[in-house]
Amino acid sequence: MPRKLITSIAMLALCAQSAVADVELSGFVDMSILSDDGVVGMGLDQLELDLSTDLGDGISIRADVNAMGPTDPVTLEQAYIAYDLAEGLSLTVGKFLSCTGFEAAEPTGMYQYSYSATLVYGGYQNGIAASYATDTFGLYGALVSSVWDGSDKDLDGDFGLEAQLILTPIEGVTAKAAFAMEDKQNLINVWGLYENGPLSVAAEVNVMSDWGEYDSGLGYLAMVNYGLSDQIGVTGRYSAIALTPAGGGADAETSEITIAPSYAISDNWGLVAEAKLLTVGNADAVAQIGLESLITF
Repeated sequence: MPRKLITSIAMLALCAQSAVADVELSGFVDMSILSDDGVVGMGLDQLELDLSTDLGDGISIRADVNAMGPTDPVTLEQAYIAYDLAEGLSLTVGKFLSCTGFEAAEPTGMYQYSYSATLVYGGYQNGIAASYATDTFGLYGALVSSVWDGSDKDLDGDFGLEAQLILTPIEGVTAKAAFAMEDKQNLINVWGLYENGPLSVAAEVNVMSDWGEYDSGLGYLAMVNYGLSDQIGVTGRYSAIALTPAGGGADAETSEITIAPSYAISDNWGLVAEAKLLTVGNADAVAQIGLESLITF
């Protein structure tokens, strides 16, 4: 696996350097220890290397290479060309991340270690997207081969559409409302974030319809993060989801509550401890306790 990863990185770097001398390399190493209802595991969660370059005239390229563990293959997570048309208008072509969802796809953008119970966002998608943004308003739209399946490249069958409205009416407030559709499966994702100094407060709602074996679904999230100092912070989160079976019957319900203190050892190295109670259906709550080490470069 390491040899394959090194080969993939070298090939990407060579291709990028042939186009322009100034290639930026960044990424992260994410490792953790997790006790899931008493079963303890430890290992590499993710290694990512990102290559980006500016070709000038508003054109830039980015490619992210991922390794998830010793037995998983090295993958090209995303690769796209972005074209800044000026006046707030931009175009993206290639494989890129869905616009839906409050919680970040990468651990570098997370407030805690684990994901919420209402994680129903789109993933990395093959397609074309356009966006327009001002200081207080933005619009986004994308035509993709699949909203939820990043390996799908076929536009002859079902294809996906995404649209998003972004509002930043005052300093510290961000609100986004998105709609994603593929075949009959639909998602409405709405979230808001308030930031004021060391305090961040967020809320999210997900409304689903024709969700596979489920007729509909409702998910929601509430999160508070507070920085006690430049090095120490703490996050509290509650989330839940309820899915209604297409044939009738009781909803499939999942909920969780999480407390996650964090400590910044340096500007590039952080630790996140997490205690989580996960409840699925009528079963007793399961305790999950984790410690994450995240190094960025």
